[in-house]
Amino acid sequence: MKNLLSVIALTSLLAGPVMASEQADAPATSSAAATSQGEVRKIDTANQKVTLRHGPLANLGMPPMTMVFKVQDAAQLEGLKVGDKVSFVAQQQGSQFVASELQAVQP
Repeated sequence: MKNLLSVIALTSLLAGPVMASEQADAPATSSAAATSQGEVRKIDTANQKVTLRHGPLANLGMPPMTMVFKVQDAAQLEGLKVGDKVSFVAQQQGSQFVASELQAVQP
């Protein structure tokens, strides 16, 4: 039993630096890489929310779907209308999903 505990402890000590090294080697995710495309399905200016049908959200590991996003500034919703194609950066903040850098895309 002591040998098993010793092996587990040693493995834990050796694995930590390896995992840290792998994380350090990973490329930093830029805002451009996290930019997603979507289509406006509903706008709720009063609650600062927008419903988007979006493609994959690579930075969140999510498949394409339709979902509600909060926006930090209601001004981001100005000029948008249902059916507009948009680009945005999706972020998760606690249990909410936030769309930042939300802008209409010209066809």
